[in-house]
Formats: sequence, C-alpha cells, structure tokens
Amino acid sequence: MNRPDWLNELEALAARCSHLGVTDDLSSLTLADAWALLLRLRREAASDGAQ
Repeated sequence: MNRPDWLNELEALAARCSHLGVTDDLSSLTLADAWALLLRLRREAASDGAQ
C-alpha cells in the first residue's frame, strides 16, 4: 500500500505546531484520526499565520 501524500503534510504541520504535542503520537493514529488531525492542524497553522 502506498503512503498517502497528505501524511507528509501532516508530519510537517505537526512539527510546525509542536507546541500541541502530537508529533510523538502520529505513528499510533488510524488514518481517520490522522486525517482529522491534519484538518485541525491546517486550521491551527492558518490562524498562526493570520496573527
């Protein structure tokens, strides 16, 4: 099974938002949980950029 491209984005956003403390937990997430986290981190990154 090939790795979805959005997982790379998730890892980058998790590193960017390291203050949330999710980086160490990424490998234990289901794909559904990882997708939900990606959406949350996208919102977090967008709000950080707006400030």
